[in-house]
Order: sequence, then structure tokens, then C-alpha cells
Amino acid sequence: MRTSTELLETCNRHFAEIFERAGSGNQILISYFGHFSQDTVNRLLEQVEEYLNRLDEIKKTVKRVFSIVVEGLQNILLHGRSTLDDHRLGFFTLSRSKEGYHIFFGNFVSREDFLKMEGELNKINNMTPAELKEYHKEVLFKGKISRKGGAGLGLIISRMKSDDNLKSSFSKLTGDMYFYTLQTFVEAGK
Repeated sequence: MRTSTELLETCNRHFAEIFERAGSGNQILISYFGHFSQDTVNRLLEQVEEYLNRLDEIKKTVKRVFSIVVEGLQNILLHGRSTLDDHRLGFFTLSRSKEGYHIFFGNFVSREDFLKMEGELNKINNMTPAELKEYHKEVLFKGKISRKGGAGLGLIISRMKSDDNLKSSFSKLTGDMYFYTLQTFVEAGK
């Protein structure tokens, strides 16, 4: 098994790659790399809300971006895998281009979560908006709540609020640990 230092370096390397991609021709609005706790998530949500409210953007777009950020940060907190020293490492970046908002998340997940998420992402990315809306209702009313408190709604909601498929990647680190990144986009003024 990898040491916490090796996992931190892996997370940092992924963050650096995403940060470079997020900043390429875009304005980085908020970026965080480190340990996730409920206090961290609350502080980041306050910063995102404050920043989005200062921008000259329509309310509907602000709500869509904020909704995706809430789901992504909560997913890191609730479903991210802890390192050996019980840290829940991850990153979040929100950037703005002329076209809209680019949202990035990254964290460690278990093999079990990787397999579930990979299948779910493929499924929801291939649905039409109408199918996605029906699937959301189905999971909302009939979904099985996991031991971590979720029924898989976070990814569904993020896909419904975004203007593009959810782009993900998984890097295997050990037999039971993967590094997961997720990227999505919300068009400005829409």
C-alpha cells in the first residue's frame, strides 16, 4: 500500500494537471487542494456563493453552477476515501471562460466506488434530457440509500445542471484505491 506522502504527491500531481487545464485561457475563480472536512466544504461554498453573486451573471446560471459545486464537494466529503492518516484529500477548481464555467473535482475512491461510478457516469452521459429527468425521479423515490447516505443523486443532478457530459478519469493507485477526477461545464448566460 502506498504511504500517505505518496498519496499526497499523487493528488498534488493530478491537481497540478487540472489546474493547468482549468487556467488555460480561463480565469481561475476559486481553487482548493488539501484535506476536506465539513468546515472546508462550508467555507468553499460560502466563497463560491460570494464570488458568483459578485459576477454579472444571470441568476439561473449562478444556481446551476452552485448546485453542481454543492454536489461535487459533498461527494468528496461523503464518498472520498481517506488516506492512511485519515485525511480525505482532494481538490476543487472553478474557472471562467468567455463561454462559461468549468468545474473540476478530484479525490481518492475505493475500487467498489470506482466500479459503481464508472457505470453510473456512462449511463447518465448517454441519456437524453427527458430520460435523465425520469431517471432522477426514479432514483429519488425508489433509490436505495447507501451506508454513506447517498442514493447516487449527486452525479445525476450535476449532469442535469451541466451543459456537457460529465467527463471523468480514474487512475488506479493500488488494488483498492483509485484517483478520480470529474469535470463539467455550465454555459454563461443560460
